[in-house]
Amino acid sequence: MRLFTRTAVVTSAVLLGGLGAAAAPSMAAEQVTAATQTATAKYDCGSYGVIDVSLDASAEGGVGSLYLTNDSIRFPVEIPADSTSTALTLQRPDGNTVTFSGTSNPAIPAGGKATVGPLTGPVEAGDRLDSYIPAAGSSDVSARLTILGVENTCKAVTKQSPGAFAF
Repeated sequence: MRLFTRTAVVTSAVLLGGLGAAAAPSMAAEQVTAATQTATAKYDCGSYGVIDVSLDASAEGGVGSLYLTNDSIRFPVEIPADSTSTALTLQRPDGNTVTFSGTSNPAIPAGGKATVGPLTGPVEAGDRLDSYIPAAGSSDVSARLTILGVENTCKAVTKQSPGAFAF
């Protein structure tokens, strides 16, 4: 199944950048959940500011799928289908992280909202995954998105609301 994640990591002037890395799905994990879960979090995307990211998630058979969408930031140019590279890192309560990645997106017309996914990554029964907030001063990022060759990175500044995804 897929995991929807709406993310506000896009450009307001030229291009968008900054989400997504993938991890190999665990084939040993049992089917987790088919229900879609939705959450939001704030991400600091540098020169693009702090933006609200909406996340929708689901998983099946040990593989989580994510879609990232931002309703408020619009692309100034057309973005062809499957032309993005995105990585989003989420964190387990024990501090370990899971990265979801992918290169899929629908065609986005000039002025259209940013949508990427599916991003896939491994999930295990009992996983609780929330925004990964890098430590102060760390060079780590929560999200990385490359569109038309332009990369943007973002750091989560809040945990997900209403809470972590539970699988």
